[in-house]
Amino acid sequence: MHSFVKYRSIPIRYINTTAIYFLTVIVLSFLTNVSAAQNRNEKKDVYKHKTIDTLKTRYEIGVSGGFNLNRFTKEQPQTGFNTGYNAGISLNYHLYKQLSLQLEANYLQQGGQMITFKDDTRLGLPESFSTKNVKNSSYTLNSIEIPLLVNYTINIKPSWKPSFYIGASYAYTFNVTESYQKTGNLLPGEDIIATVNGKQTVSGLFNSTRYNLITGANVKLPLTSRFKLLLDFRYLTGLTTARANYSYMEKVGFGSNVRTNSFVSRIGIVMPLK
Repeated sequence: MHSFVKYRSIPIRYINTTAIYFLTVIVLSFLTNVSAAQNRNEKKDVYKHKTIDTLKTRYEIGVSGGFNLNRFTKEQPQTGFNTGYNAGISLNYHLYKQLSLQLEANYLQQGGQMITFKDDTRLGLPESFSTKNVKNSSYTLNSIEIPLLVNYTINIKPSWKPSFYIGASYAYTFNVTESYQKTGNLLPGEDIIATVNGKQTVSGLFNSTRYNLITGANVKLPLTSRFKLLLDFRYLTGLTTARANYSYMEKVGFGSNVRTNSFVSRIGIVMPLK
């Protein structure tokens, strides 16, 4: 005798619905995880891109040149102004927020005017045009200058960010020229006064190395997406002696040390390193 077990059949439509439901849940879960992972990667890429851009724009290079108004210090009264030129390159490194450090290499002309009253007749020499005269000299000190500056930038608006800075520079003078006008009695006893003009190299009269204190300000105006126009103004005060024991009467024991002072104006182009 056989026993029969009766099975209840499950409709096919219920099987299909259940399978589709679980398949949909699995697919949605997979897509959600993929999307989240992609978003995390995109955020990492953006952060990395911003970090790289920030590091790149920390550096800024520039070229500039302009004119100087020079004068020696007034330890001796007979000094005056002359003019010169400057040109150079700069590298600016952003330190923190509004602070930056700038290193430069410049060609710089400093100097000034000096008037000398010469009278060697007091030494027993006969009077002549070369032993007794008045000479008005303009000295040009041709130097290589290395300044190191600390900048502070004021963020007024994106296109207007003036900076103020202070620092010091080392200057090496490789050549000094003197342009002079000399006046004296050409023929003593005849009262014939003559004036001659000349130019000569007098590097031995001046120290070859000296240091300057620098204060100044500049502004960078946008020209293109990368390049900016630089307008720079600074004042250089001599910290060390340019010429020792200068006496406008050329009298031993009455001389004093003179230093250089310069007002420098420059115009140039700067760009970030990218």
